[in-house]
Amino acid sequence: MEESRVNVLLISDSEQACRHLARRLEKRGCRCWFASRIEDVHLLLDQRRFHLVLSSRPVTQKSGLMELFSRAACSVFYSYPVEDSCLWLQAVRRGQACFDAPALRPSEFARALDQIVGQLSPATVDG
Repeated sequence: MEESRVNVLLISDSEQACRHLARRLEKRGCRCWFASRIEDVHLLLDQRRFHLVLSSRPVTQKSGLMELFSRAACSVFYSYPVEDSCLWLQAVRRGQACFDAPALRPSEFARALDQIVGQLSPATVDG
């Protein structure tokens, strides 16, 4: 059962900043890892397969992060600060760049996140 859990990588300058996301994901049965430096991201990607990556840093077409995640069969979202909140943008869908996805407000993203995790069934995760 342990190997069929959804692996999530959280990228942020501070682990505290993404603790609420980690708690939400862990309640849904996900296993979460945290990285603040690009070196840590490289190391974690070498050690395990991630199904979902959530980043507080932009993952744009020309970023080093984009190249890393394009090689993995994961989905990637990043937050973009606006005024006193943020928008969530999807950069990669199962290893393919997807910059045409609509931006999501935090409440919309929370619902989308629940749906994405729900779709990653044990059969999908293992495969």
